Amino acid sequence: MNTYAPATIGSSVRRVTAGPEGHFFGYYDMPSWDPSGRFLLTQRVELDATIPGPGDTVTIGTVDLEDGCRFDPVATTRAWSWQQGAMLHWLSSYGSRTFIHNDVENERFVAYVRDLDGGGTRTIDRPIAAVSHDERTALSLNFARLCVRPEVGYPGATDPWEGIDHPADDGIYSVDLQTGSVTLAVSLQTITDVGHDSSMDGVINWVNHLIISPDDSSAVFVHRWWPAGAPRYRTRFMLLDLDDYSIREIWPTRVSHMCWRSPTEILFTGLASDVRDDPSQLPEGKVAMDLDTDTDTLSSGHPRPDMGFRLLDVVTGMVRAVGVHVLPPDGHCSYRPGGRYVLMDTPLEQDGLRELLVFDEQTEQVIGLGRFHAPPRYIGSVRCDLHPRWNHDGNLVCIDSVHEGSRQMYVLDVSEALDALNTVV
Repeated sequence: MNTYAPATIGSSVRRVTAGPEGHFFGYYDMPSWDPSGRFLLTQRVELDATIPGPGDTVTIGTVDLEDGCRFDPVATTRAWSWQQGAMLHWLSSYGSRTFIHNDVENERFVAYVRDLDGGGTRTIDRPIAAVSHDERTALSLNFARLCVRPEVGYPGATDPWEGIDHPADDGIYSVDLQTGSVTLAVSLQTITDVGHDSSMDGVINWVNHLIISPDDSSAVFVHRWWPAGAPRYRTRFMLLDLDDYSIREIWPTRVSHMCWRSPTEILFTGLASDVRDDPSQLPEGKVAMDLDTDTDTLSSGHPRPDMGFRLLDVVTGMVRAVGVHVLPPDGHCSYRPGGRYVLMDTPLEQDGLRELLVFDEQTEQVIGLGRFHAPPRYIGSVRCDLHPRWNHDGNLVCIDSVHEGSRQMYVLDVSEALDALNTVV
């Protein structure tokens, strides 16, 4: 089992939002800083530890880091979740302070592109789940279908394919952000046809965690389905070619979190490929997964020993374990701009703490940036993961945290920790 005990470097922690309302950004693989580094996108919310309903809104706005962390409201939306928010993305190629977010229009999920300087707004006829690095293309999926997991799904509209196991006219969509045109890139029917398993039939299938490669040539995603009578869903890892929309399975069993290292390499956490992700046959000593997390736990509360970080080359199929006995079994991971250093958080420990870590893949050294307590009410579908995010220069990190008793955003200076890792011979 992984046993990590990182050295700790004290990093300055600056709270950049304030109550009484909560504030959060959302997922770990999206840029929260604008290109200038002055403004952070955020969502202000009056709910605290409650699953949002169809009428619950968040206020989207910016935090001015150079003017007393002033919050400037921009819009409200009913298309959001605790884990991924409204999928806020800066679109700097359309204007230095232009961004996109998901919303509801005529009881359908859409996306709005907003220019904060020019004041213009235009509508994209699909909600977005990922944006290409050249900002010309977005990938979309059915957020209403994701309500099988309320921490990621949106409750603000109905699923037109409710009750259909793997529809032929719903799945992953490609959206041209310049023209607004939408193409069904690959259907759920096509996805289930690849390596088909009978447990996929007659039950809900869905996709999530779309992440586009650094060269915008492909995207990874997870295909999930909930076998009849099983205590949890099954997962496999897949690759979508964005040129011809072909797909293939790249990992046969469960993966949890991932990020691209290069155009062909993916760092991910998951089970070993020879460990079948069978939700009806948990190994002896295991208990069923909390339905709101991605990691099984032992009856002692510790994560499964066969989970871990792995680096996969999607061209050659070569895979190797990363940070064995050094890294936690799971975590939201992302590479620092320029590579080498991996930022991640840890799953919630039994003592209610999450840790923020930086891993140097050259030396396999780990430094802890801080430990953050979560009050007991922030568990399950309303949890507040740290979801750490680099700034563009790679010297600051932004997190969401509840360690002061409410959901707020914090910025940490990690320069000292990076210097310490860089001096390791």
